[in-house]
Amino acid sequence: MLGTGVRIGESLAVLWSQVDLEAGAVEITHTIARVRGQGLIRKTTKSRAGQRKLNLPTWLIAVLRKRQAAGIRLDDPIFPDTNGTFRDPSNTRRHLRTALSPVGSTARRDLGLALRALRRATKLTRKEAAAKLSWPQHRVELIETGRIKPTTELVAAFTTACGATLDNLTTELEAATRPAESDQLTWIRSHALRKTTATALDDAGHTARQVADQLGQAKVSITQDVYMGRKVANPAAAQALDDAFGDLDMARVALLWIFQGWLVTCRLLPTSMDPALYEPWLEIMSLSGP
Repeated sequence: MLGTGVRIGESLAVLWSQVDLEAGAVEITHTIARVRGQGLIRKTTKSRAGQRKLNLPTWLIAVLRKRQAAGIRLDDPIFPDTNGTFRDPSNTRRHLRTALSPVGSTARRDLGLALRALRRATKLTRKEAAAKLSWPQHRVELIETGRIKPTTELVAAFTTACGATLDNLTTELEAATRPAESDQLTWIRSHALRKTTATALDDAGHTARQVADQLGQAKVSITQDVYMGRKVANPAAAQALDDAFGDLDMARVALLWIFQGWLVTCRLLPTSMDPALYEPWLEIMSLSGP
């Protein structure tokens, strides 16, 4: 995803037959989705813009060559599950979260074990606890294994669902909420890789249309609003304003005349007054404009 900007479902749908490592290109034509009543399916992208051929960076080609060297079949997905079939995007996101959520600290692990013991004492399965909390089941797993930064609200909800209170876990909770090195990885999600690709292309000077084509988006406006970071609004504006008001003496005279006229109009100043009394406002006006 980082090397192409494709969606997670699109990356999981790519077959080896669609990858040309000699030419350094890949064809994106399908996506993987789970449909109620049908299970996991491979279907064409939802728009024509999603069907595209992308060039691969050299570092990604090297990674794919290593995977290919292990032995592949052309009709196999390049990122299969343990059975050699297509991966479920939801499971892949969960695996990514787990990989990026190492046990934060001994304190978090100990708190997680205490919460797991509490759940088991009430004879709740993780699935039942998640349903009771209206949480995804994976969140229960993360908090019980110390792989998520706990908060008072999170732990309170968990203990309440188990028919208990925070009273016996105050010390463990205080220790577990202290910062850990793994907290620096919490911002990374599968979609963050796609947005990072867009930002890299934007920084390299690619147009919004080019970035949208890479991401498989029909509307450039979505790419600009969601995927491309804000830059200096108009780099040439400073030069234009410098050309217009570069003569500092002339600019001060203009500002004094405008400011005095405004005060007179508002009846806050007599028609004649020493300019030195309101010159301090010039610095503010020069930055903010009228």
